[in-house]
Amino acid sequence: MKLKELKIDTWIGDPTNCYIIVDEKSKETMVIDPAGEVEKIETLINIMEGKIKYIYLTHCHGDHISRSNKTKK
Repeated sequence: MKLKELKIDTWIGDPTNCYIIVDEKSKETMVIDPAGEVEKIETLINIMEGKIKYIYLTHCHGDHISRSNKTKK
């Protein structure tokens, strides 16, 4: 197993920790507490050649959900 920790900037202004665990053999990947900066998370998963199987949230905070800047017309 490989474990990487990312410091992620969130839309609420506070950074949070995100963890990525990749099984070296199967490449199955678990992302723990993803937040903003989706591209940063995707880039690291691609570098690790991971295939997302699980997304795990350890707690319920607004920094772990997406917020759209688009308005409905």
